Amino acid sequence: MITLSEIKSSLTIQQMNAAQILVDNEFAGKQKRTYEEIAEEIGVTARTLYEWRKNRAFLLYQNYITDNAIDSFMPTAIAKLQESIEGRSNNGIPSMKALELYFKLSGRLIDRKEIVQSETPKTSVRSDEEIRRDLEELNKILQ
Repeated sequence: MITLSEIKSSLTIQQMNAAQILVDNEFAGKQKRTYEEIAEEIGVTARTLYEWRKNRAFLLYQNYITDNAIDSFMPTAIAKLQESIEGRSNNGIPSMKALELYFKLSGRLIDRKEIVQSETPKTSVRSDEEIRRDLEELNKILQ
């Protein structure tokens, strides 16, 4: 597995800054900027920015930044889950969905599917003569 330092060593400072700006832009909502605006801020052409997005190290670095950004929401998500479980967000009524999610996250609830086969499937045994007749029929059709 490739390490973060290996990824960074194959990128320029400008590319790392671009990756950060692109990730920030994805979280910007209505204030999202165009590639042209971002490229101008970084000091490259939009085409260069598009080319960088094809670079595996650039994409891996962007993914790393994105993962960190998403991880920063974990405390908020857990707090919202707790509010839902306690019913603070629904007039004192606990959310069954929130409870289910809590038990799944904690490993106490696991979705299991079981496939039961009642009997062994029957296979038909054909004689050599039946197979020969079928082959003759197929040959006639093909000719």
